Amino acid sequence: MVRPHDPAELDRALLEKRRLHLRTNQADVFARLLPWSLINAQVTLTGLHNGRLRLVRVGQDLPYETVVGRSKAGVLALKAAALQEQINQGLSLALNHLHHVSPRIAALVAVVERRYRVRGGANAYVSFQRDGALGPHWDNHDVIILQISGEKRWHCHGARAVHPLVSRSYPTVAEAGPMEWEDTLRPGDLLYIPRGDIHWAAVAEGGHSVHLTINLGGLRARDMLRALAGRLEGDEAAFREEVMAVADGAATRRQLSAQADLLRGALEQPDVAALFTQLDGEREAFQPMNLGLDHTLSDTTEIHPAARGPGPVPSKLPPDQRRVLTQLLATDGARLGELKPALADMEGGAVAQAVAGLARVGQVWLFDD
Repeated sequence: MVRPHDPAELDRALLEKRRLHLRTNQADVFARLLPWSLINAQVTLTGLHNGRLRLVRVGQDLPYETVVGRSKAGVLALKAAALQEQINQGLSLALNHLHHVSPRIAALVAVVERRYRVRGGANAYVSFQRDGALGPHWDNHDVIILQISGEKRWHCHGARAVHPLVSRSYPTVAEAGPMEWEDTLRPGDLLYIPRGDIHWAAVAEGGHSVHLTINLGGLRARDMLRALAGRLEGDEAAFREEVMAVADGAATRRQLSAQADLLRGALEQPDVAALFTQLDGEREAFQPMNLGLDHTLSDTTEIHPAARGPGPVPSKLPPDQRRVLTQLLATDGARLGELKPALADMEGGAVAQAVAGLARVGQVWLFDD
């Protein structure tokens, strides 16, 4: 995502909640994440109904009936000509939850989740002519923006709220306050915007833009406390005791005081690694489907682990598969031709067989394009 830059640059920006713009040499790599064929496949009536597709202009949804009508047979359908007309007037498409649609995007989200131990997701915004999809706003989560196609001018006004819990939009640019930063994103550019930073973007007149947004839902104190309480419930009978509304007030205070002492003791020496592992496991696992795996894997086949946490690898896997998956997690994926020398004490055929076995049980994605 950040090559040729040091990933530590992005790490520091996230830690400091500091905006970061990087120009990479990876326009071709970014383009493979979100080709026009994938974009076009999301523009469906079903997508409009389930929220995976939004037709918007500066934060306002297009009226449903503008682009939806009935065919001669009385079946509801998108009207292609009407949609193109709206695009010519500056309509944007918001494509939501693409990590549930695209294996490549899901693999990228998994990498981000493993590195930063966050709840990740991915949306895309396709804008035409001039306006962006959204007006000035802040998000209640960090975002990493990858410019896929075209160009877009981004404007940031800085943070108005400290660690906001909800997002907020501003009706006009003037209400967003003084401009703090602006620049143009071109294909291969990355922009990190911290939670609470007011931002908006626009396309040059007559142009277009496609960008992918990776959402980073960071862990907060309540998440860590909830995980800690869950561990205490498993270890301490007093922490599992019910708090009864009909009990005497003094008795309830004594009970809560005893439970608070347990919580206080756990907070003084928390097993942070165990808490992160517990929270990793609460995210719904990705399940790559690799049906029809009947061909010989080539050395150029890309293999990406589906795990949403850094480990450990499942103990139920055969030893060779555990070994291969451990290596893949250490490098956030590899081509088969890179994996074989990294595991030089295993025969090349055994490495390929282990990869195929991992693919069949949904532990990795395979990409040959």
